[in-house]
Amino acid sequence: MARPYSPLAFANEFIAKSAPRGVVHMKLQKLVYLCYGWWLVGHNEPIIDEAPQVWKHGPVFASLYDTLKGFGHSSITTKQRRFWSNEPDAIDDGDQETLALIDWVWQRYGRYDQFYLSDLTHQQGSPWYVTAESYDFRVPHDTSIPLLTIRDHFRSIAADRGFHAG
Repeated sequence: MARPYSPLAFANEFIAKSAPRGVVHMKLQKLVYLCYGWWLVGHNEPIIDEAPQVWKHGPVFASLYDTLKGFGHSSITTKQRRFWSNEPDAIDDGDQETLALIDWVWQRYGRYDQFYLSDLTHQQGSPWYVTAESYDFRVPHDTSIPLLTIRDHFRSIAADRGFHAG
C-alpha cells in the first residue's frame, strides 16, 4: 500500500504491537485517530484515506468499524482483512516516517484502555466535541470531523508542549 493508508493498515500495526494479548476494537479506533491527528502536526495532508466521523463514543473510522464490529468487546489478536481474498492492509515496510509515528503513538497511548482513550478523544474542546457541539449534539449520520479542526487542535497541543511544526 502507499500513502495515504487505510485505517485498517494502522489498526493492523497496533494489533501486531499488542501481541499476544490483543487489543479491543474501540481502543484501535482511538489509536488510529491519534495517528491521524498527530500526523497533521507536521503535514498538511492526512496519512489516512478516510476522515474520522462523529459517533457517540468519540471519533470513529466507519470502514474500520465495519471491518471490526464483529469482535464486539473481545480482543483482536490477528491482523485483519477487509475482504477474505486480500492480504491484511499494512504500512509499507520502507515507510519509516509512518512506522515511527505508529511507534510514537503506541509508546504514549498504548498503555491506556479504551475508556480512557475514548474520554480523551471526546472531551470538551476536542475536535469531536467542537464538531458535535456545532450540531447541538444532534449530529447527522456520516458527519466527518473537519481536517482543519483536527489539525489545529493537535498543533495547539504540540505548541503547548514546545513543538512547532515546520
